[in-house]
Amino acid sequence: MKFMKPAICDMPRLLIALILTSIASFALAEPRELEWLELMPEEEVQAWFEESANIDHSGFAAPEPFQSFRTMPELDGIKARIPGFVVPIETDGEGRLKEFFLVPYFGACIHVPPPPANQIIYGRLERPIPMVNIWDAFWMEGTLNIEDVANETAASAYTMDVSRLELY
Repeated sequence: MKFMKPAICDMPRLLIALILTSIASFALAEPRELEWLELMPEEEVQAWFEESANIDHSGFAAPEPFQSFRTMPELDGIKARIPGFVVPIETDGEGRLKEFFLVPYFGACIHVPPPPANQIIYGRLERPIPMVNIWDAFWMEGTLNIEDVANETAASAYTMDVSRLELY
């Protein structure tokens, strides 16, 4: 069998097919599974642990929370998956969940002190879903972005355009 070279006029089609295949494989790539401490620089992790160890829980005064908005630029725009607990922020007219904070441990943002902003992700669902049980842990999946969001509940240094929220 004799090998035939593709005709010059076929080259653009081959190039387009190669580009489309690359784009499709990138779009279908599995999301990166993240751990919470990956969202903050290493020196911030150490500072947070040291400051948290000195909190006195015996009185009625709320301790001054450790706060950091420092993020990891290499995570901006990646498809990611991370487990956590939902703190509802916004619902639609039918009581379905639209926007929420995802936090690393149960009770964060309710008990003091809250985690630093780089340990909270503001989730925006593509479509509202029935309200979830806030006592359950969930996997959140979507596109992670570096973006500051703050309200009376908490502040976050990351947001996620959530494509999937499922029980952990």
